[in-house]
Amino acid sequence: MLHLGNLVGCLLSGGVFTRFWRLMGYETLHVSGTDAHGTKIEYEAQRLGLSPGELAARVHHEISQVLRRFEIAIDNYTTTESPVHKEFVQRIYQEMDRNGYIISREEERAFCNGCRRFLADRFIVGTCPRCGYPQAQGNQCDACGTLLEPEELLDPYCTFCGSTEIVRRKTRHWYLDLERLAPRLLEYVKARDFQGNVKLFTERMIQEGLRPRAVTRDIEWGIPAPFEGAEGKVIYVWAEAALGYVSATIEHFRRRGEEERWKDFWFGEEVWQIYTQGKDNVPFHTLIFPGQLIASGQGYHLPDQISATEYLNWIGGEQFSKTRRVGIYADEALELLPPVYWRFYLLYNRPEKTDTNFSWEEFDKAVNAVLVDNIANFIHRVLSFVWSRHDARVPAAQTDPEVVSAIEDTYGFVVRTVEGGALAPALRRIAQLARVGNEYFQRKAPWKTHDARAVASAAHLVKALAIFLEPFIPMFSRQVYELLGLQERRLSDVREGLPGRPLARKPTPLLERVDVGELKRRYQAMKEEGLVSIEEFQKLDLRVARILQAQEIPGADRLLKLLLDLGDRKVQVVAGIKGHYSPEELSGRLIAMVANLKPATIRGIRSEGMVLAATDGTLALLSPDREVEPGTRIR
Repeated sequence: MLHLGNLVGCLLSGGVFTRFWRLMGYETLHVSGTDAHGTKIEYEAQRLGLSPGELAARVHHEISQVLRRFEIAIDNYTTTESPVHKEFVQRIYQEMDRNGYIISREEERAFCNGCRRFLADRFIVGTCPRCGYPQAQGNQCDACGTLLEPEELLDPYCTFCGSTEIVRRKTRHWYLDLERLAPRLLEYVKARDFQGNVKLFTERMIQEGLRPRAVTRDIEWGIPAPFEGAEGKVIYVWAEAALGYVSATIEHFRRRGEEERWKDFWFGEEVWQIYTQGKDNVPFHTLIFPGQLIASGQGYHLPDQISATEYLNWIGGEQFSKTRRVGIYADEALELLPPVYWRFYLLYNRPEKTDTNFSWEEFDKAVNAVLVDNIANFIHRVLSFVWSRHDARVPAAQTDPEVVSAIEDTYGFVVRTVEGGALAPALRRIAQLARVGNEYFQRKAPWKTHDARAVASAAHLVKALAIFLEPFIPMFSRQVYELLGLQERRLSDVREGLPGRPLARKPTPLLERVDVGELKRRYQAMKEEGLVSIEEFQKLDLRVARILQAQEIPGADRLLKLLLDLGDRKVQVVAGIKGHYSPEELSGRLIAMVANLKPATIRGIRSEGMVLAATDGTLALLSPDREVEPGTRIR
């Protein structure tokens, strides 16, 4: 599930650009998808007892629901499990191979002697050889952004079994020859004039020297590699995910029965492509993905703009983690508040220059002080005045030149800023226009002066604000459009006022203030749900017991009946361990158990406790690491 940082860094920002460019009058297509392959999915699926396909489908559905509820404008949110994607990836790699940009070599790769598997990317963790970060993964260090191979990690361990017995074992892999592509990639990067960290990350990689990068992996889950002799290999996730931008476009137009229209967005110079992602994905979009397109020899249009965010971390710089219950995830955010508040906060504070931390204080400022008290209240104040003092019709007067100038200045700034790939400064400038409106309306005091021009000018500001805000908080703008009776809109319509326009209905407050203290309490309660207090835990009587006897239960496929010695008494327990242990190997064994559970009847047999076991697909009974007396309390 996406956390707030993921959301603003990629899909939410992409949706804002989509709405903005449509308001500018351009045909705009937004595509993305769920990365269904790779070690992360395979690892988590095994941990959860699911197939990778089942887990990928579940994740895709969850993200799709978030996109819908957050009203993120996207034309095709697909998955890399799509047949269209698989076919395209295999075809383009065959093109790269024919053009001489795919090379293969036999090499020694990291192999875990503990669980007998090759270790790729998230299967292996260790210390980054560049910056010393201790949790670098086998494909990239999240701390410094360096692209890595598993064999470069220091003090590595297997994330499947925890073993540090990592050896090198021979295998053959296929590579994208980035070294050969380097001159053309350097020419491309210079032509695009990337800015900020996008420029720094990209130039650093070029200066360090581009080297061939493996595109195949010895894992089971993924798209079969289409190279001769690569049977049993798959194209790894980093090497096929970005190609999904192309395949998602093909899929979108194929569904519409316009088989060839995808080419309008991928060939020629009448195209402008914008990519939104976190800074850790910069090299994949400025070097590797363009390299793949160049290597195909098909003449694809290459990425124009990379609008990359820095990291949004949780309070105090802590990383988001669902398992550790740290931070707010998109599904949780929607349980706490309507999406309009989250969209505004995230975009108003979009981390475009440095890493930032979530802050309840900044949330309060952005949502209550800026969105509700400044923007929403100004709009409600003006339209309520029109309703009550001007018979629900905007006065037929021209806009004050002072207001015209303020709107025009905002228009120019917003267009230049978004064209340059930034969003937060544009939204802040729009909020500033609302402050100008509040000051103007208060200074003109039409309730005293009966200044119709001031009322018409304020109404013009209301319309402009609604249009400016549409890419950022479309659900809010929609409320204002309904009040004003506006239908088709362009961004340039902010220059036109509303003289003589009637209101569609009586205005009501557009947004309510958020009680941030109460919101924090609800967040804390959400994170503590399902947790056990120390007082509750201490009620459990955990003890070591010795198995005196184990018997099969007639007709039961998974159950065994155990007679256990607890020192001061003997108890009978029904345990679901058949298939993992035979009755013969259990006799005499020390195990851990809960000794004070209420008795239950299972298959007609009274069960007076619960034995404790761990499972990673195979069940393992918990036992003390030395001989202790039956009945010993576990503390």
